[in-house]
Amino acid sequence: MSSMQPNVISNENLQMLVASILKTRDPQLLVSRVPSFKSQRFKKGEVLLRQGAIWGRVYFVQHGIIRTHITDREGADFNNSFYSEGMMLLPLTPELEARPSLFNISTVEPSAVWHVPITEFRERLSAQALWEPLRVELLGRLLSRKLQREFDLLTLDGRARYEKFCQAQPELAKRLPLIHIASYLGLTNVSLSRFRRQLKMTK
Repeated sequence: MSSMQPNVISNENLQMLVASILKTRDPQLLVSRVPSFKSQRFKKGEVLLRQGAIWGRVYFVQHGIIRTHITDREGADFNNSFYSEGMMLLPLTPELEARPSLFNISTVEPSAVWHVPITEFRERLSAQALWEPLRVELLGRLLSRKLQREFDLLTLDGRARYEKFCQAQPELAKRLPLIHIASYLGLTNVSLSRFRRQLKMTK
């Protein structure tokens, strides 16, 4: 059991602290809360977590892009999500932390990523009364993204999905390789290339 006791912080201040953590691009804000965060540089395409391994770390992207992706039995790759500067990725439930990961985590481009064991991250933030409000906020955001993506895949055609992706995440649309965007949107490289040409012609 930890000897650290939670600090008494008002709900309003807790909300402000959680908001500041989630919108910052400065890893030092997290380091001030969890000093054991360490920075590491990864080459393009390096794997941070392999599908089937135990997911035991928190990742904060200082520079670059990382992705979560599933590999099927035939070796085909399917993108789930992308995380760029200032975004944090961590196991948010005991099940995600204890069971073999259902996906890989790897870099899309050369990246600087801060990381720390989830056990220490949780303990440190719990001692500051920050863990549960941060976890709830991240779970809510994750659920909203997943539901919206599922809705778009079921209701929008390929071109509309690509247009919406470009409008919602223009920086990612510029930086991500075509193959990754196509996989994320449920398209082939050929169809995505065609949609891109059509959109350029209409501008």
